Amino acid sequence: MNLDTPFDLLMECGGCGLENLISAFSPGAPAICNQCRENMMAYDIAVTHQGHTCDSCERALLLKNETDFVNGESECQCGGQSFTEFDIRVFTDRVSKAEKEALVDADDDPNFDWCRPAPDHVAKEDYNEIFDDDPGFS
Repeated sequence: MNLDTPFDLLMECGGCGLENLISAFSPGAPAICNQCRENMMAYDIAVTHQGHTCDSCERALLLKNETDFVNGESECQCGGQSFTEFDIRVFTDRVSKAEKEALVDADDDPNFDWCRPAPDHVAKEDYNEIFDDDPGFS
């Protein structure tokens, strides 16, 4: 698995246990659970999860340690049954490094302004007119 190019990630949430499929994941990208809305990378996944890559589709699987997984018997969503185990500590180190870099980059941007006005090309109309217009439902 190459951490420098986006890849599909199937991850079991450390909180609720729901399987989440994240397309085009790359370290530093958010990984938010679809059910409980927790940041799945906030857990100590190096301790709680196991990592595998499907040899057929190259999808990364981060499964909880208690999930039964047998190489050659377990099946990926693509139908493949051959997997390569990867070092989850390298994965978590790369993810945490990317998150720290993203925070530093956001803080160092001299053009960032929380109170930035709307762009000039936006139509200037009365805000209330948006809600006062008749939507045409009868």
